[in-house]
Amino acid sequence: MNLTAFRVGAVAWGFTGLGHDILEFVLPGDPELAATMRASTIDVGPLQLNAESLSRGVSVAMGLAMIVVGALLWMIADVLRNDPDRLRPFGIIALVATVLALGLAVLWVPGPPLVTFSVATVAFVAAFLLKKPLPASASGSRV
Repeated sequence: MNLTAFRVGAVAWGFTGLGHDILEFVLPGDPELAATMRASTIDVGPLQLNAESLSRGVSVAMGLAMIVVGALLWMIADVLRNDPDRLRPFGIIALVATVLALGLAVLWVPGPPLVTFSVATVAFVAAFLLKKPLPASASGSRV
């Protein structure tokens, strides 16, 4: 597997999560919707939360999870850099998860996730298709 392409996919996941969480706090919401959500309570086990807090909490957690996925994929690539063929099972999972996330973005989340998950999908496919770079001694160049 091509480590550079795999790392591009990992960075795309992390960037998606970071962008998601930044936009969660920066974009203005609909004041009427926010008021309605604050007035609506949801029982979560022994807790009673308003719908706005629950929605925001889940949203921020989702962004954090995407950042963690990106970091873990990067770390896996780093650990296996000397044996990139062992990266293949992780690449399969990363590609499947990315294609599923892209599908969800196509259906329900327009905008930045379409771009970042498209980049990640192309990167993981490229990681499988691109040949590993040849070591300097095997490339035929003499020093």
